[in-house]
Amino acid sequence: MPRFTAPILLGALLACAALALPAAAQQPPAALPEPAALPEPALHAAALAYDSPAVALFELINQKRAEAGLPPYALDARLMASAQAHSADMAASRRCRHVGSDGSSAKARIRRHGYPHNNWAGENILCSRRAPADALRWWLASAPHRRNLLHRHYVHLGIGYDPNGPYGPMWTLNFAAGSPQTFVPPVLALEPPAEPEGLPASAD
Repeated sequence: MPRFTAPILLGALLACAALALPAAAQQPPAALPEPAALPEPALHAAALAYDSPAVALFELINQKRAEAGLPPYALDARLMASAQAHSADMAASRRCRHVGSDGSSAKARIRRHGYPHNNWAGENILCSRRAPADALRWWLASAPHRRNLLHRHYVHLGIGYDPNGPYGPMWTLNFAAGSPQTFVPPVLALEPPAEPEGLPASAD
């Protein structure tokens, strides 16, 4: 098991902070017009497998929201693309920070990927836990992260996961509201794969 020095571990823990971006005013501004079509890169980045860690985490998050009496988040392909891009960026740059390697903020990245948020936008990151349940447990134990997970205003969620980070998998959650439409990630618009049928009994 790799050994990290105290400054590296401390830096990693400090970097895994929730970024909550509240509305600038009590009445948030109207959402920007929807893009005519979801950009092809966003569709590509949001392609999921049913057994992916992101889908597993999504289901766990909505279970916690149901327990709290809150409506479920909807996965949105634009936020999936934004979150995945940031997880990949953190892994490539070997750092765990909300600020991108290009200096971008979470709000800027979300808007860059076509989501017209109305200033309700937030981000959780984590760069050390491996299983979806472990990541969720860590966030729920932290008040700012928990607030994003159980937020009453956010509607859409995007989840990024890159297994190649220096401290472990790089997780990114992007939360937002303001878009009247949901761009469903392509795989979730399909039927789940059928269970394999059992082998026929052999004749004696």
